Amino acid sequence: MGTAPCRPSRPGIPAYGSALRVVTAASLMSAYMLVVLGDTVRVTESGMGCASWPLCNGHAGLSGTYRALLEQSHRYLAVVVTVLVAATLAAAWRQARRDHLVFWSSAAALGLIGVQVLLGAITVFTRNAGWTVALHLAGAWLVVGAVTVTAVGVRRAPAASLNRPASHAAPAGHLGVAAAVSLFALSVSGMLVLHDGASAACPGWPVCGLGAGPAGLVALQYLHRSLALLTAVLITAAAVRAWRSQRAGPAGRVLAGAAMALLAGTVAFGAIVATTGAPPAEQDFHLAVGSALWIAVVAMASLGAPSRNSIQGESAAAVPPGPR
Repeated sequence: MGTAPCRPSRPGIPAYGSALRVVTAASLMSAYMLVVLGDTVRVTESGMGCASWPLCNGHAGLSGTYRALLEQSHRYLAVVVTVLVAATLAAAWRQARRDHLVFWSSAAALGLIGVQVLLGAITVFTRNAGWTVALHLAGAWLVVGAVTVTAVGVRRAPAASLNRPASHAAPAGHLGVAAAVSLFALSVSGMLVLHDGASAACPGWPVCGLGAGPAGLVALQYLHRSLALLTAVLITAAAVRAWRSQRAGPAGRVLAGAAMALLAGTVAFGAIVATTGAPPAEQDFHLAVGSALWIAVVAMASLGAPSRNSIQGESAAAVPPGPR
């Protein structure tokens, strides 16, 4: 008696259950909110609202001035993110141990949070030294990136369900990865620009124009703006490729459109920050939109990575049924 070969999942049907998908979505949303709230703490100079760590000026609960409340809220949200990311890893261990993309990205997210906790403590102990703030933001983006990869991984349709080989699954290709790397470098250079006072050194946009400051700060600004141009080109190329790809499906077009819209918003806020002396509110909006762009680009880069189910399904389908 023969048995029928494994049938691939229907197009658009995720490979994993709702519990894993819900916890990854919650992790991603809370991690993004943590980045935005952390930047609000920075631009309002509330980082030293809590002069001690982990307690806030000796208090476990919310108390004190506005700046202390803001910083303590940031720490509470960090605890929520940690719990959600740990829950994601636990769920991935149960459901996705054989899916390297999902399991290892969730494990990386939890490991990066451990590094972030350490950097947060160092930032307080060094009284918000510029290099610690920059590293803390870079680490936060890496956490968001890892959680994004996990979220995309648990929602992708198996490659076999789209009638395409897993090896040719990534619609954005190497352009998507290059765009993500360039955007990450751009964010780090942007923090250096703000910390070193290079924003005031270049009062014009896209060129510094009259009244430019010290040559070193001007050079830093031009480096940042050159990276911005390169990043914009790479993101546009990756988005066009994802949009045109028949393999990406509707998700590819949604992510490509979101990436282009967010890129336009990031560039617009960058121009406003550069020409208005980097006021706090504009800085905050610039990072909020840029962080959303980071999520879209990472998702676009990881979209279509082969799933455990697609690989197993294709392997099973390749073996003709025989007697058992």
